[in-house]
Amino acid sequence: MAQHTDFPLHELPPSRFMASDSGLALGDHAPSHRISFFAIVWFSETGGTHHIDFESFPVRANEVFLLAPNQVHSIPAPTLPPARTIVFAHDIFDRIDEPHLRQLFLPFENIAFSIPDAMQAPLTHLFDLILLECNGLADIALLLKYTTAFLTHLYRFGKHNPQVSGAEDHRLVKLFHLMQMHYRQEKSAAFYAREIGLTAKRVNELLREKMGTTVSKLLYRLMLIEAKRELYHRQHSVKEIAYGLGFSDQSYFARFFKKQTGLTPEEFRGGAR
Repeated sequence: MAQHTDFPLHELPPSRFMASDSGLALGDHAPSHRISFFAIVWFSETGGTHHIDFESFPVRANEVFLLAPNQVHSIPAPTLPPARTIVFAHDIFDRIDEPHLRQLFLPFENIAFSIPDAMQAPLTHLFDLILLECNGLADIALLLKYTTAFLTHLYRFGKHNPQVSGAEDHRLVKLFHLMQMHYRQEKSAAFYAREIGLTAKRVNELLREKMGTTVSKLLYRLMLIEAKRELYHRQHSVKEIAYGLGFSDQSYFARFFKKQTGLTPEEFRGGAR
């Protein structure tokens, strides 16, 4: 089922695709708001800021952000910025055939895709086709084709970025998928290297060459984002969060968190009130 929505979206039922050209509609946009769907957000005007996984980004006209389930998105303003928005459920995401397009939604880095002046009108027409289909027959197969075309253009715009270009390497695509699945339990580069048939040294060489990073740094990034989400939501104690992320004890987790943020977990949680 597809739907054109102008109202705040709290949860997206399975097999649902929604689009809106009247404003950002991803939920309550509070500091701890975690989305449960995939989203393409194309800002229409410049002004203000928004936050993805506790990192601040300026709102600029004709910049596009891609969000994945469980990311935290918030806007510290009483009025939401004008934007064209597409949201869809996981089962629709799984039907995107091109692995490098699915990789655009990885939460390692939150990239702003700038739409060149010459492409703003054509992509506006493509978005209008998506809206038209949402309000008409709502054919998911056709909506998927339109959305894949939109993502293909974003991929072209972002190919200068190592995060984007690295998604062309099928070995790294598999690595990223494995890390998202196992980062809580597996902290060793050797584990991921073995799973993709390379040595740990070669995996890190590829990451440095393609993205300027290492397995350890990506794992730290994933753990830090999840730690911040858990601390914001206050559903678990610091000790429970530490063990849930695979740390052997709370003090080790606290040292890791302070080294990465400059704050203790308690200080971070207190500042989120």
